[in-house]
Amino acid sequence: MTYSDQELLAFLNGEMDARRAEQIEQTMRVDRELEHRVMALDPVAAPVRGAMSALPGRKAIADLERVALDGEKRGGNRTPWMKLAAVLVLGAVLGGGAMWLGGPSGDDWRGRVAQYQSLYVADTVRLTVASADVLERQLEVASEKLGRSLDQQSLEAPSALRLARVQVLGLDDAPLIQIVYQDGEGTPFALCVTTAGPRGETHEPTSEMLHGLATTAWEDGSFRYIFVGGDDLGKTGEVASQLKNVL
Repeated sequence: MTYSDQELLAFLNGEMDARRAEQIEQTMRVDRELEHRVMALDPVAAPVRGAMSALPGRKAIADLERVALDGEKRGGNRTPWMKLAAVLVLGAVLGGGAMWLGGPSGDDWRGRVAQYQSLYVADTVRLTVASADVLERQLEVASEKLGRSLDQQSLEAPSALRLARVQVLGLDDAPLIQIVYQDGEGTPFALCVTTAGPRGETHEPTSEMLHGLATTAWEDGSFRYIFVGGDDLGKTGEVASQLKNVL
């Protein structure tokens, strides 16, 4: 489906009817070109991208905070994903810490994770790889927040990927642990784990393209998992299978 710039600007400014806005959001989940068009039209997105190039400088963090606030004041009823863009990137700049990964619906958590991951570039990971000591501490904190052990040896199961760091995020008032990887070509990947809630179910891995990225997600009744990165559904499915067997 084709959208004009005028429609996309109305979408960004919260001036579009809910049904049409939902159509655009759903299209963006699978059409990265449309997502890039929206990002190009949004006044918040350009400074976010610029700050990414300055990883991990403190000035970039301050600039992002200012941009996020200014965008909130100017934008009115902006869509949730654009309000979040600058805030989410702060976590990549810092390479750790805790953040809130909010959104309109818990049922769409996979799309929200994939959208966050779509902001990552090779340098996002390369410049924020944790040392052995820091990685050990990150895993301790993540295990405590999640309420289950995260063993480094198990997480290193995908031999083709390098374990880079572990980050504590938040999703709908629940912890979401992001375990970041990078392959030999620099492509970023992530395994994200969150609690399943009181009505947790068991679901076998399913793969789909979200925000231009390959994703494979599954649930074990207590926790929900998603492995995301690159554009090869076969690869994410294979790595997800390896991780599922050891987690």
